[in-house]
Order: sequence, then structure tokens, then C-alpha cells
Amino acid sequence: MSARRHWDPFEGEIEVETPELSSIRKGIALPLWLKRIPLPAVLFSLVWTMAAGFGGGGFPFVPVTVTTFAFGTIFLMEILENADGHRTRRRILIARDRNWSYTGKFLEWQIERKPARDSDGNFERRSQRVKPQRLKTIETAIPELTVMQAGSFMGVRLDGEFWGESVQDGLPLWVALGAMQMEAALGPRERRRDARGGRGGYGQFISLLGAYRIGRKTGIRAIIRPENIANRGPFDRDIKTESIHFNEQFHVSGRSVATDGEMDVSREVLQILTPATQATLLDLAVRFHTVGFVVVDDVLFFMAQDKLVGENASEGGIDRLLPGILEEFEAAKLSIKRYVE
Repeated sequence: MSARRHWDPFEGEIEVETPELSSIRKGIALPLWLKRIPLPAVLFSLVWTMAAGFGGGGFPFVPVTVTTFAFGTIFLMEILENADGHRTRRRILIARDRNWSYTGKFLEWQIERKPARDSDGNFERRSQRVKPQRLKTIETAIPELTVMQAGSFMGVRLDGEFWGESVQDGLPLWVALGAMQMEAALGPRERRRDARGGRGGYGQFISLLGAYRIGRKTGIRAIIRPENIANRGPFDRDIKTESIHFNEQFHVSGRSVATDGEMDVSREVLQILTPATQATLLDLAVRFHTVGFVVVDDVLFFMAQDKLVGENASEGGIDRLLPGILEEFEAAKLSIKRYVE
């Protein structure tokens, strides 16, 4: 597929080439019960190996062999399933259906060999995973919606990006997303259910981050993110709205873009946080696991996190449900943008 140019919230304009489907290898769809076996097997074998080692009686050949085999099954399943390839194919099909562009190339972590000192003080070259520059740019631009905030927000994991025009209003938009495997078999009941009827301990935790241009320049940076559980009493010093419930759910702050925070912009932030905006965010906070948004002058960044569990988190389930999740996310962004403007 030929490269296309799109609006981008960080570079202004960017050229994107969507991979060809024919270049992506298909994997084998493995049942969930089989995919869940290796992790507990690894944990059990590690405990067995440690117990056998402390117990003495020579080298624990059997536990070490079982541990090695358990680790090997993890890599074997990854090869057979080719989850990365399946994920890329799924997203390419979504982009093709919406006439968007997609690539995960800009967010790929690289392996580099760098010099480091060993325990004796000698230099040696070690392999290290290096964060891509694109991801650094995103995190630097909007850390409030991407980087972990202790007591408030676990952060996002992004591994692919879409560019195109909104299906709903034809305006340019950018959407980044990522998924992280989760295991909640021993967790509370609510963690083992999703909003689409899925039930089970195995799941996928999905992060979405999008950007729209709004119809005016605000001159401020307005930040609405999940409230920190430690912000109580004298520590609760953010901008307050008239809604006690909203103040309990969200932390609100802002600063001037021109003066870099040297003037009070509370009034301007509250003009964005209209009662309709607050009601929309509270509704979204019920639907999604986490929501928040940042307005940087004339660009609206919106973040939401969702989860799929049980059969919904299988490759087939994600194939079926991810397009709908993206549509809900786009509609959520648009509903906030409508009131911000």
C-alpha cells in the first residue's frame, strides 16, 4: 500500500505506509484453556526448583527440566499463535474498512547492545530494550494521560497508531492503542467481567489515546484526569466544579500556553468543563475503566481504557469486538469535543 499523508497532533503532518496483508504471517488460534497453562506451570516449577535446591541432596535435575520445559511452552505458543501478526492483520483490516492508515512501526521497541559495567567493574556489551522516539514524544507531550500517576492512574501501553478522518464528522483524527495481557483468576468478581458479557480470569487490558482538532484556540492547557486517592483534605487543591461527585472522580488543573502557567486560568478551564461536559465524563467513567482528557490550545487529547475477559479476550473475540470499541471511543471523544467547542 502506498504511503499517505495525514494530520498528526505531534508533527503537524506525517507520512504513513500501511503494511500489506500478504506480508503478515497468520498464526494458529489456540484455545484459552491451553494458553493459560504455561504461566501457572512456570510459577509451580520455579517454587519446586527453589524448594529442591534448599532441601539439598544434589542438583535438582527434574525440577529444572520441568521449569525449562514450562518456559519453552510459552515461547512455543507465541510462535504458533503469532499474536503480533494476528494483531497487525486485525488492525489493518479495521483501517482498510475506515479508509484510515495504520502502522505499529513507529512504536516498536528496539534491541540495542550497549556498554555496561559488570560486578567486577569491567565493561561488557549487554542487550537492552530501547524505547522508541515516537513513544517518548507522546509521553512528553501528554504525560498526564500516558505515564503512571501513583495513586491515580496506571499509565497506558501503546503499540500501534491509526490516522484518518472521523467516520462521524469527517474531521482528521489520530488514535493510538495497545493491549496488555491480564490474569485475574484470583481477583475480585468485577475484574473477571467486562462490559460485553465476557467472564473469566484471562483477559486483555486495552488502552486507547486519541486526538482531534477543536474549532477554536483556547490559549490554555486544561487537564482532566482520574483523581489521586491521596488527594484528601488539605492536599485536595485542584480546580473545583459545582459537582461534588465530579470533583471526587477527577483531578482538574490548567495553565496558560503563552505564559507557561504564570497566570490563573481557572475560569477558562471551567468554561471547558460545562455541566454537559462533566455529565458526559461521569457517564464515560461508568462505561470505561479509566477516562481523561487534555486540551492543548486547539487540540483535544482523550484517553480511555477498557478490558475484555474470557472468550471475548480470545483472538476471535477481539477480532469481533475491537471495531465496536473503536467506534465507542470515537463517539466518546466527539461528545466531549462538542461541549469543549
